[in-house]
Amino acid sequence: MTMTSPLRWGVCTAGLISTDFVSSLQGHSDNHRVVAVATRSLERSQKFATKFKIPTAYGSYEELAQDKNVDVVYIGAVNTEHVRLSKLYLNHKKNVLCEKPLALTLREARDVLKTAKENDVFFMEAVWSRFFPVSAKIRELVSSGQLGDVKSIFVNFGLDLNHVERLKKKELGGGALYDMGIYPIQLTTMVFGRAPSSITTQGFLNDDGVDESYTTVMKFSNNALATLSSSFKVKYPNDAVIIGTKGRLRVPEHFWAPTDLIWTSPSGEIIESFHFPLPKHTDESGISFHDLPSGLLYEADAVKHAIQEGKKEHALMSWKESELIATVMEKARRDLGVVWIHEGQSPIVILA
Repeated sequence: MTMTSPLRWGVCTAGLISTDFVSSLQGHSDNHRVVAVATRSLERSQKFATKFKIPTAYGSYEELAQDKNVDVVYIGAVNTEHVRLSKLYLNHKKNVLCEKPLALTLREARDVLKTAKENDVFFMEAVWSRFFPVSAKIRELVSSGQLGDVKSIFVNFGLDLNHVERLKKKELGGGALYDMGIYPIQLTTMVFGRAPSSITTQGFLNDDGVDESYTTVMKFSNNALATLSSSFKVKYPNDAVIIGTKGRLRVPEHFWAPTDLIWTSPSGEIIESFHFPLPKHTDESGISFHDLPSGLLYEADAVKHAIQEGKKEHALMSWKESELIATVMEKARRDLGVVWIHEGQSPIVILA
């Protein structure tokens, strides 16, 4: 594979997020080519392959792992399958992009990262928000000191998803924290660039024992705070605000797939507004259009560049960063009292 050749993707599962991911690559065959899809049903794989003109369809995940024409596997399975499938492909020496969350426990996340290291292949948790131009602009303004010292971050992520069964079920790795909460957490760790000194979470569990609404407060050195709230019961404003001693940044809506950023003075006067149009993608009928999932192209391009440069991880979403995010989520989960069916009750050291 040369630096200019397309990255050949294998797609593991054919659900909604896999549909969005493959859709985002349509019309960009110079950089990406989906060459195979695998589900547990050959019929389902063939239907997905026909829709997206994918040449090879498999009725098992193991067959995809053995396909020598695949450069990297995208895993879009449910949360409970991420660890098993990541290790399957890593142990077959496949590069992997796995949907978030990487794992449901910190111990499992570390196990996957260890497996990637042992097999000397590329691995990245698919936190797509990191790769949007808005995120790059936030990093630029924070690191340049133009905001002064960042003292507070407020992020809220709430949607009315009461109809989505997997969110309500413990056996499917449900709950607001592990489905939605990673987005406010990753924004916070991106801005501060370090682990919090303490993490406190309160919220409510449903009858099945997973969280439906919660708030996390993270304390950082230099007297800085992050207040993060998520819910799958009701819709929130879904904005993010970063407050420094010299200025503020606000992502006004869908902060997890950001297209706009407003930079204001401490008094609220607008200094500059930024708008970054989403990439165009082409649906199966050949019509080009913009929508939020097309932003998945940003992370796909990042994976391509990293793999073709011989890297095993990406600097913007490194293995260390995945471990930090898993650490924060583990502490929040234990505060809430969520205990997964497959895990024991032994204590885990969360923060050094």
